[in-house]
Amino acid sequence: MIPDNVLQRTFCMQYRDETATCFTLDLYRKQYIVTVRHALPDVGEAVTIEIQHDMQWKPLVCRVVGSAAGEVDISVLAPSHAISPSLTLEPNAKNICLGQDAYFLGFPYGLQSLVGETNADFPFPLVKRACVSMLALSQGEPRYLLLDGHNNPGFSGGPVIYSPNGNSQSTMVAAVISGYRYAWDHVFVDNRETDMMIRYNTGIITAYSIDYAIQLIRANPIGALLE
Repeated sequence: MIPDNVLQRTFCMQYRDETATCFTLDLYRKQYIVTVRHALPDVGEAVTIEIQHDMQWKPLVCRVVGSAAGEVDISVLAPSHAISPSLTLEPNAKNICLGQDAYFLGFPYGLQSLVGETNADFPFPLVKRACVSMLALSQGEPRYLLLDGHNNPGFSGGPVIYSPNGNSQSTMVAAVISGYRYAWDHVFVDNRETDMMIRYNTGIITAYSIDYAIQLIRANPIGALLE
């Protein structure tokens, strides 16, 4: 069961007609928006994104807190005001275990659940389950995890959540969905291999550690003040 502190923090985002997922994170009594860097190409110190609300795209002016370097696909924004309830959601990748279940949330292909006043007219995201297949969270770079599951376009920027030590009463966010690994294979016609190639989803999902978002926030703590 996915708790409110995750569902009510996950949003469908649009920038330059491209959609992605984002989620809010509260640190030091301020609220931030976390998403993937590739969803925000060529942004400067400020950016106006659109958030889906009440079946409309509504502009949200944000300052850019920062973007992770290298291949790490994470950006953090500071919205002009808080957009989600300040329900406790701890960012912590340290307690996630190899082989355990994890869940990721997002809006693939714009799919969503309209729940009206239940979520203040924001849509609920889709939820998918995956197995934690590999952990690369030591102090080396980059820090990421691989999930065994089926990702789709639109999940990028969504949170990866888990229950530490099997405690279903506790939920933490460990990482940010970046994308999936793909491979190329030949197309066959009547059992004959052709020169045509197809790119297929391997079922291996890449997600970068939430620690990068925390580092960006600590370096530039300009989030929206929480009451």
